Amino acid sequence: MSTYTTPVLVVGAGPSGITAALTLARNNVPVRIIEKEPQHRRGQRGAGIHPRTFEVFHFLHVPEIHERATFFPPLQEHDKGSLKPLSTFSIAPYTEPTPAIPYYNSKAMGQPTLEAIMREHLAKLGCTVELGTRLVSFMQDEKCVRVKVAKHRSDDGEEVEEDIEAAYLIGADGAKGITRKQLGLTFLGTTREDGFMVLGDIRLEAKGLGRDYWHVFSPMSQDMISFRPTDDLGKDGWQFFMSSSTIDLKGLVRDEEALMNCIQDSVGLKDGVKVKEVIWVSDFRPSMRMVNKFGVGRVFVAGDAAHVHSPAGGQGMNSSVQDAFNIAWKVALVYKGLSPASLLDTYTAERLPVIAEMLGLTTELHDSTFDQLDVEHTARSATNENSNPKKVGSELERAIRRGGKMFMLGVNYRSSPIVIDEFAPTPTSGVAVVHSAYGDSQEGVLQAGDRAPDAPGLMPVISPNRASAGSTRMFDIFASTHHTVIIFAPALAVPVVRSVLATLDRSALKELVRRVVVLPGSASEPDDRVETSSEADQATDLEVLVDHAGHAYRGYIVGSREVKIVVVRPDGVVGAIVRDVKGLERYFEGVFGRTEGMD
Repeated sequence: MSTYTTPVLVVGAGPSGITAALTLARNNVPVRIIEKEPQHRRGQRGAGIHPRTFEVFHFLHVPEIHERATFFPPLQEHDKGSLKPLSTFSIAPYTEPTPAIPYYNSKAMGQPTLEAIMREHLAKLGCTVELGTRLVSFMQDEKCVRVKVAKHRSDDGEEVEEDIEAAYLIGADGAKGITRKQLGLTFLGTTREDGFMVLGDIRLEAKGLGRDYWHVFSPMSQDMISFRPTDDLGKDGWQFFMSSSTIDLKGLVRDEEALMNCIQDSVGLKDGVKVKEVIWVSDFRPSMRMVNKFGVGRVFVAGDAAHVHSPAGGQGMNSSVQDAFNIAWKVALVYKGLSPASLLDTYTAERLPVIAEMLGLTTELHDSTFDQLDVEHTARSATNENSNPKKVGSELERAIRRGGKMFMLGVNYRSSPIVIDEFAPTPTSGVAVVHSAYGDSQEGVLQAGDRAPDAPGLMPVISPNRASAGSTRMFDIFASTHHTVIIFAPALAVPVVRSVLATLDRSALKELVRRVVVLPGSASEPDDRVETSSEADQATDLEVLVDHAGHAYRGYIVGSREVKIVVVRPDGVVGAIVRDVKGLERYFEGVFGRTEGMD
């Protein structure tokens, strides 16, 4: 039995595990990622990707996910046995992107496709998923995590144990995984025993079932089935979802013929619908549970290993990706010795309020959706055949229409112990300030802990290579590998600008921070606003941009004559909004500890 040493071991190769591994690899931290299954996972599963998650993929330089994902088709409801539409509507109507929010719409992509894209990027960085390798156990002390894994040999089917000594372990091994259980974390919540559901991928031959719609049959009854077209599975591929309070759905995943018959019976079109192939199927009862903390010592949990909830609202995969992004950039800094271990405690401090509020929202959405369906079923049973079908459609639309919070653009860490905001309103003495961690996104409002807005059309005046290469945008300046210090000022010669640049230039953080000065735009040339000081001349990696369109100044709430310093973290979150170098020093001390040159 061989012993290997690795900086970080990621357990589980779903979206959260691969996000963690990719973030670490982007930060030049060697990482191993293991997956107990012998083959990459099948199943579309949670296919909805929300705007905030597209931003994560942008910062990780994975543009193909947004490029290849497709808009959700309008939902069309039918009575059982009929293709006549009762109503047609969009779950989330299209929203025109803005300069601050370039990804303003949810889109669909099956998880196998998403994971394959991410694995390609991971492989380019020298890391591949180790299939057929399961976590057996681990022990940790103040120096490392000693892990035992078992690798499945394809030649004889035997397992070979391997000991790994890791600096850190990130468990993304799902709700039934070993990591959370061995850490002894609680997983409090409930399971809806009466809410049995079946989800799967099929190839379907269906006369008249157009692929321009997401079809729902018998939506306002106690037996419902839906079909979402997805070309990920081929031109006849569909993802289906079934729920029923009158049909026993148990065991269908193990009886393909019974499943096919149940699908055809639920649709009620007799020979008009034929299941050609069952590609993947799973059954589940909605559970609403979460851990009491997201890690102990050197071991952390992310995604379903930390929280499970109703599929209503499509928050699961998205929250999992954001968990992993939050912990991975912090682990990278601590592993390199650039930040104190206390930074890792902020993972729980930041994500726990978010997940607690998300669990409440999705549970409320689940209850309102399925309670509404039961109410409407009872109401329809009591009415005659002349009832208005349009009312039925409007009730379904009201039951499942997704609100803006589901886009996750308002998810924030305002209560985090490491964010600093010198411009936030001063709280009233004796009155506790309560922040909603799952707030609505509000353009024109920005506090430390919020997502950093994008701002296109920034024209370089001074760039690191001293050559202008056309306009840039904030989202192309941010990345998972560095903090970004944005200095908004009317001119380079402003004393605060000179002080901040000089302090950063002599500090040990120089290589970890990207420095950007943004000047207000005007109809004329910048002229004396870009007269460089000695500090600016010495800052060879300084970027000076002019915000001609005003998007940055509006998005970051800055007046044209105002000086404001904004620090954006590697995860695209505003870490600090401060007035001068003292505020900057306070923020960086919270993240990096006392740093040479910042005093």
